[in-house]
Amino acid sequence: MNKKIVAYEVLRVIGSKPLFAKDHYQRLLNSVQSVDKDLYLSEHGFFKSILFTISKYKIVNGNIKTEAVIDLQTKAITLSCIHILHHYPSSEDYKNGVDTVTYKYVRENPNSKIWNQTLREITDNIIASENVYEVLYQNENDCLTEGSRSNLFFINENDLISAPESDILKGITRKYIISTAGSLGLRLIERSIHIEDIKNFKSAFISGTSPMILPLKKINSTEFDVNNILLRKLMSDFDLIVDDNIRNFEF
Repeated sequence: MNKKIVAYEVLRVIGSKPLFAKDHYQRLLNSVQSVDKDLYLSEHGFFKSILFTISKYKIVNGNIKTEAVIDLQTKAITLSCIHILHHYPSSEDYKNGVDTVTYKYVRENPNSKIWNQTLREITDNIIASENVYEVLYQNENDCLTEGSRSNLFFINENDLISAPESDILKGITRKYIISTAGSLGLRLIERSIHIEDIKNFKSAFISGTSPMILPLKKINSTEFDVNNILLRKLMSDFDLIVDDNIRNFEF
């Protein structure tokens, strides 16, 4: 039986336009080439598939998932795009923050977005049983890296703290958050974040395609300030970046 690997991206559609679409294409291509550096994915085909799906399902606001199925024997790539269910945080979630729990896990190749059905089922079960919004990965050194569907940040004074890029998926939302944070005078610090250190941080948030920037009320039993001025300013300025990207999308 031929072994197949699925690289994928989940894009957010706003006003019938795909958000950060060029960034998603580049990351999908990077994931494909992490499997085999000689493989190539057409940018034109990627955009055509996305826009066809938006049109077919008359999507105004929602999420779509695009998959590049790689046949390791033939080196063929099959590209598909589907409309998927989404769960966006409520206005109360953004106002009050959400709860999260940790789970000991290390992704084998964190810089590539490769589908792992077993892991998705495990984290979905934890989210349901613990009644939390997200699961945060804790590595073998008891350091927090990222969420099952998100990146993780902390704020302390004027510092924005994140796990090293080598340990996480380099999120597209994360990329724009970092540039926005710089304009606010926040200094990015990438370092290992031990679970025992999180009590020393003032605020925390996760970022991703669906949540955008979502304040954390708790990680396990540790509580955070969801009304931090810099966090709230970062959220409002990031919204402007989103609006600009959607307004200027062209294909």
